[in-house]
Amino acid sequence: MNYLQQRVAKDKSFSFEVLIVDDGSADGTNKVAFELVRRYSIDNVRVILLRKNRGKGEAIREGMLHSRGELLLMLDADGATKVDDLEKLECQIRALAEKELHLDGAVPSGAKFSDAAIAAFGSRAHLEKKAIATRKWYRNFLMKGFHVVVLLTAGSGIRDTQCGFKMFTRAAARKLFTNIRLKRWCFDVELVYLCKRLSIPMIEISVTWSEIPGSKVSARSILHMLWELALMSVGYRTGMWEIRK
Repeated sequence: MNYLQQRVAKDKSFSFEVLIVDDGSADGTNKVAFELVRRYSIDNVRVILLRKNRGKGEAIREGMLHSRGELLLMLDADGATKVDDLEKLECQIRALAEKELHLDGAVPSGAKFSDAAIAAFGSRAHLEKKAIATRKWYRNFLMKGFHVVVLLTAGSGIRDTQCGFKMFTRAAARKLFTNIRLKRWCFDVELVYLCKRLSIPMIEISVTWSEIPGSKVSARSILHMLWELALMSVGYRTGMWEIRK
């Protein structure tokens, strides 16, 4: 909130909203969230309550489809990525959108950069060598194995699909999140797959990231991720999952 308010102070044309999606938590998160609404007003902070835990993918989908902005950023609440890194993603999207909208040499009347469907993926790939050197061997084995499965399922293009820091233009978010079906861990991989099928340009941008204690990813989570990837592969390749364009 401090960062966003500082941007408003510098640029009066800048506006924002923060959506907090509470995925059926039982730890008092909703009370903290509504306190932020009272403090900053409902124009700037809104809360979406999912009464039952549905999974991270479903929580992100709800947030994206309820958002009102031209640029939509998803970020994890643990603060692992520096929030001002959103400017890196924003600048790259704006630059690519200008090229997209100037294809015929002139910007269409009334067009906004958010009309160009573009997805920007924050990435920790540049930190991989350091992570491999400090992780246990079995965690590295699982990580490499997961990367191979992702490559086989969604194809190449994005090295780090799982970083919780992604930005979409409004046009891209509407196309992607009305189609997404995976509700838990692997929705990020499905986003990459959908971007390719919907011809949405993807940008991968290095971000400042630090590991936050308390990760909930377990061996059981990894098995669930593999199940989701298998489900996605079968769903799209057999035509059971239709993509609305």
